[in-house]
Amino acid sequence: MPTKCIHPVSSACVLFSFTFTRNAKVAEDCEDEALKLAFVHQAKRFHPDSGTSEANAVKFSEVETAYRQIRKARIKEKEDNTNLPKVGEYDIKHTAPQHRHYLMYNIGDGTLSKRQKLYTMERAQKAVDNVLNHRLKKIQAEERNTLIGMDKQHAKDIKTRFGMDRLVEDLIQEAMNKGEFKDLPGMGKPLKENTNTRNPYVDFVTYKLNEILIENGFTPEWIQLSKEIREEIQNLRKQLINARNNVGLLPLSFTDEESWNNIVENFRSKTKQINSKIDKYNLLVPILQKQMLHVKLEDLAKEVLSVPPQRAVKKHNSKKVNSDASVNEEGSLFGIISFIFNKKL
Repeated sequence: MPTKCIHPVSSACVLFSFTFTRNAKVAEDCEDEALKLAFVHQAKRFHPDSGTSEANAVKFSEVETAYRQIRKARIKEKEDNTNLPKVGEYDIKHTAPQHRHYLMYNIGDGTLSKRQKLYTMERAQKAVDNVLNHRLKKIQAEERNTLIGMDKQHAKDIKTRFGMDRLVEDLIQEAMNKGEFKDLPGMGKPLKENTNTRNPYVDFVTYKLNEILIENGFTPEWIQLSKEIREEIQNLRKQLINARNNVGLLPLSFTDEESWNNIVENFRSKTKQINSKIDKYNLLVPILQKQMLHVKLEDLAKEVLSVPPQRAVKKHNSKKVNSDASVNEEGSLFGIISFIFNKKL
């Protein structure tokens, strides 16, 4: 049976095609592998050294020449096919599936815009952390060369028998051995605790620390800040009231309103200072209920402006006193005249 192939045969292999059609029954459009097997079979038949009865050098030379020409023609045909211009295929370009976009920002969950925002925020936070770490390392490197850093290094030279850096503990034990703590009041006795005044919601350690500070004349910072804030708010209110006395009654005239606005603007910087202290106080205060709100200058000014000025009240009182005095004078004059007439009668 002839072998079926898919490659067309050129004119250079007519002789070999005819020979194989007649002898090996191979089709002209056979594949390269079938062509090679047919050539090997024919070479074994006609090779002079094969020792067969069909050995013939002339036929072997013809078969070899034809096989080489066919191979050369097929290789050239393949090269020509590869050099042909490519025909443009009008097709939709391949795009990545929509769900692949979520792999761009592998942070959090949600839509692409939310993930992109989270990714930007995380990059900004990493940048801030890197800058902070760099500054801390720079400060630590500078501190090693200062006197404080050298003192810390020398302090580490004093070690206990266990090899621990316990300079403070060593100094305390040394002082106790010398008897420097024996004359302290209340030595060996438990600390007195006043359960009536203690806040049950405050930690015991915090309570004792505050108690020790108060007994030694110290005040916690948040208490001192609270006192300063209340005093400054009271002073601000008094200054606004004094400035209110220089303005007329409501409704204000154009000049009075302009002057009042200027007065309020002058107190704005002081209000900012008070609000900054309030922020610091809110961070330090241990109880949430003790936190304060910011001072709103507009509300405070509106409250002060709603009260009549003291100057107008004084004028009103002075007018009333003058009218009463005139009435009394008139009453006394009429009393004298009536007394005279009654006496004559």
